[in-house]
Amino acid sequence: MFKKMTGVLAVAGAALMALVAPATASVGVQASPHCQNDTGYHTIVGTVGSIKTLSTGDPVGTVYLCRTGTLYFAFALYEQPMAANQWAQVWLQRFDNGSWVGEVNCDTEPGGNGNIRPGQRRCWTPNLNGAAVRYTFRALSEKYTTGNNLIANGATARQR
Repeated sequence: MFKKMTGVLAVAGAALMALVAPATASVGVQASPHCQNDTGYHTIVGTVGSIKTLSTGDPVGTVYLCRTGTLYFAFALYEQPMAANQWAQVWLQRFDNGSWVGEVNCDTEPGGNGNIRPGQRRCWTPNLNGAAVRYTFRALSEKYTTGNNLIANGATARQR
């Protein structure tokens, strides 16, 4: 009787743990605080792009193609806040059957949070619908001095 009761309790305990145990991401899906917008944290799509200085090639940040459901957006995170004479922008480019058809950036409203200004490290674009399989996307970021001199850039591959 004791063995039978212990077995029943073990099964019940395992079932209860399955209900309360935190969910884990499946292989190939990366939920990340680096894919953030005004609605929360989302999924990184494919490979990320390293943002590197043009002068030395040193990495200064990362650009991400992100997805929430069928909506895609671009997100960039720089390692250090922009200096007083710097700013950066992020673009999400959409391609239809391989041909470029448009883009949005962090200044596009509604949905973008504005370009990266002195003291800031991140920005995101509005969402673009990617429900149709013919659409692919690329995220890219560029860092400038206040004289609009390009000093760093990086991009993801075109992906979905």
